[in-house]
Order: sequence, then C-alpha cells, then structure tokens
Amino acid sequence: MSALTARQEDALREVAHLGSAQAASMLARLVGDVGVLVDVPVVLSANRWQVGWLLGGRDVKVVAATFQFGTAPETEVKGELWWVLKADDAERLGRRLLTRPGVSGPLSATASAALSEAANIVASACANALGTMVHAVLLPSTPEVQTRTVADLVGPADGPFRTVLCASFVSTNAPAFAGTLVMLLDDESREGVLRRLGL
Repeated sequence: MSALTARQEDALREVAHLGSAQAASMLARLVGDVGVLVDVPVVLSANRWQVGWLLGGRDVKVVAATFQFGTAPETEVKGELWWVLKADDAERLGRRLLTRPGVSGPLSATASAALSEAANIVASACANALGTMVHAVLLPSTPEVQTRTVADLVGPADGPFRTVLCASFVSTNAPAFAGTLVMLLDDESREGVLRRLGL
C-alpha cells in the first residue's frame, strides 16, 4: 500500500468528517434533545487487529453494527463500515431510543431492534454523504448487529492492511453515550475514492 500524500490524507479526512457528521446529525435527530459531537477523524494505514486499539482494546465488550457499502452496479468504491459502542453506552442509547430513560439491565430484544434500526439509518446517512462527495450512489448492506468483544469484531492479527477512516462521537448531555464510526477501504477502493476526488 503506497503512502498517502498530505493532500490525499486531508481529502480522505474530509470525506470521513462529512460522513461521520451526517451520521451524528441523524443520530441526534433519533434521540431527540441529545446533541452528538464528532471528533476530527483519524486517517491511517492499519490492519483490523490494529483497529482494535482504536476501539479501546481487544477485551472490551461492544455492540457493533457492521455493513458493507459500495457503488452500484460497479464496484470502484466499496468498503466496510462499523458503528461501534461500548456495551454500557449501547444500553443507554437503546433505552433512549425507546424513550425509556432509567430502565436498567441488559438490552432487551426491543432495545436491540431499536439499535439495529438506528444503525441502519445512521449508516444510510453516512453512505449518502460519502456518495455525494465522491459523486456516486453508495448502498449500505443490511446491518449485522452483535454484542461481542473487540477481539471478535476485528479478527486475527495477520489480516491485510487497509486505509482506515475513524471518527469518535459523544453525546453532549444525558443520557451519556459515545462510540466510534470506522470505515475500511482496500487499496483499489481507496484509489477509486481519490480518483473521484480528482486526486
């Protein structure tokens, strides 16, 4: 994988910022009067194992919604999108989505369904924003939402390197929740994105 120029890295960071900002805006609408802020995205070359450290460590228990996204009918731009929250944050967000603040205990099936639907909406908002920037229709797959450790999410240590676009988000008021939006692009897709950006 060739190194990115400073201009290319800035462009990919802007792509990640636009996608994560739209995702955060949609999430804020879903939860009502709770604002959602997004950090400046990180752009780096890493394998999935190394991405685990960006998510808090391999033993951390998370609720992760994972998607494939790509252009249709072509496949010049495709990749993976992860929407990841620590288990406690996911519980608080799930209760908020059900407008039942104060309920304690593990996620119910209904709260899990609410999280799945929220993940689908957030992913679609992110994909639409990315598509607008790269002049393509990006279609996210149906989300797979699971509670698992980061180690289970990222898989073995010997996987190929990807270009990783990573943005953290956090609520601005109660109920407090935070998470991370991760986009993974292989070499071909990264080059496809850069070509569409004129780089």
